Amino acid sequence: MKKLWIRRILWSSLIGLGIVICGFLWADHELNKVLGKSTRVIDLSSLIKPSPLVQIRNVNVLSEDCTHFMNNQDVLIKDGIILQLGTNQPVNKGASIIDGTGKYLIPGLVDSHVHVKESKNDLFLYLANGVTYIREMAGQPVILEWRKAIRKSGLGPRMFVASPPIFSEAGVAGYYYGWTRHSVNYSNKKAAYQAIKKIKKQGYDAIKMYGFVNPEMFETTIQIADENNIPVIGHIPMVNLDAFFPSGQKEVAHIEEITVKTIDEFGKSISKNPAEYLRFLKIRSHQIAKKLKENKVNVTSTVWLCESFLAQRFDLKSKLKEIDLKYANPKIIEGTGLYKMGWLPGKNGYEYDGKDTPEAKKLSLTFWKTYVEAIHIMTKALVDHHVPVMAGTDANVATAVPGFSLHNELESLSKSGMTNSQAIYSATVEPGLWMKSKTGKIKTGYHSDLVLLAKNPLNDIRNTKTIEYVFFNNHVINKTQIKMILKSIEDANNENRNIEIGEYLK
Repeated sequence: MKKLWIRRILWSSLIGLGIVICGFLWADHELNKVLGKSTRVIDLSSLIKPSPLVQIRNVNVLSEDCTHFMNNQDVLIKDGIILQLGTNQPVNKGASIIDGTGKYLIPGLVDSHVHVKESKNDLFLYLANGVTYIREMAGQPVILEWRKAIRKSGLGPRMFVASPPIFSEAGVAGYYYGWTRHSVNYSNKKAAYQAIKKIKKQGYDAIKMYGFVNPEMFETTIQIADENNIPVIGHIPMVNLDAFFPSGQKEVAHIEEITVKTIDEFGKSISKNPAEYLRFLKIRSHQIAKKLKENKVNVTSTVWLCESFLAQRFDLKSKLKEIDLKYANPKIIEGTGLYKMGWLPGKNGYEYDGKDTPEAKKLSLTFWKTYVEAIHIMTKALVDHHVPVMAGTDANVATAVPGFSLHNELESLSKSGMTNSQAIYSATVEPGLWMKSKTGKIKTGYHSDLVLLAKNPLNDIRNTKTIEYVFFNNHVINKTQIKMILKSIEDANNENRNIEIGEYLK
């Protein structure tokens, strides 16, 4: 009898262990599936070839401060570098000649907040949209490998890669976040030293701070990062704004991050007190902007995404029809049963679930309307006080389609208090200065990351979408090739799609 019970216990234990292992393997598969790796990567090299010597003639060139266009300029490019710029330059007979008459040349655009995940076709979506530089804000080793390959082949945008997000959890919680969020976890100074030393050695350009880091580990991270000459950027951790301003963090990854802190400071429900909160914010936003400026903290925008939350919650299908959904990686938008982080109805974490009472729904609607207005107020304050703002989109967060989303962001910035000139500056010169790279300006000796437009974006910011040519590294792509790239990505996505999206397309 005793042996029988022992056998039963052993079998039960084995079955239980098997269930746990199967559950873990399934969860791990789901977590990896939504990174988008399974979608076929298109062969860009078959669609475009290097153009080592190019001359753009008689073109309107955007000034270095983005305030006006200089007429009738000739631009000579060799091996990805601007060699000559000026009027009445001699025709270079060995160069491929592009007639720029009546067209507008701007620097290649920079999206300062993206999440490529493992969706490699996104790199080509950026190029097709004139985005020649991206800042990956939650890097992984595979992204570093892609960057290394692009530096050799030139077939992709330039990449600034921040580390995986920092968490200050210990024990089981630390392992859990490391598994589910691909984060770096440490909860003491020794572990922090080891982790930051490894981040530096791996080749990451910055340390990505996350919002759940406690004050002690935040201070420790800043100190060790400074010793290792690597900037800390990202979210505002578990400190108040007055402690954050002089902390040494070099950048805030969202205007939203600052705005959320003011909601905490307000201390009341903004759903029940929207007018009072907005009055409070109109004063507080200027105080905050002054402090950010004094402490030389840059801010990345992501305004359009915040504007989208209201529609994603209450009118998701209409919102999906506004975006270029067919180009988004199908595995990212389809999400997983583990959590609601997809884009589609039933998969989208922002979507209203219909379970609230009418009163609760009304309060939720008031909250999100107030939230968007607060983002606009904060953005305007930053602009008014000349805080360096860099255009970023949080691409691959729900409804932010890589490449396309930056043009949405520029429109939102233009509506939120920036002139068209300032909006373009935020996506060209400002990030170029912050990264200390020879990009963001059309200037001799700079990289020839350029976009040739059919219409003037200073007159209408939507004209950044009238792309005729994109120049990057030692390559040039024209409108026809851009269409081919987009069609190839659309086809690859359709091959890997489990949920039909026809009803959500434009």
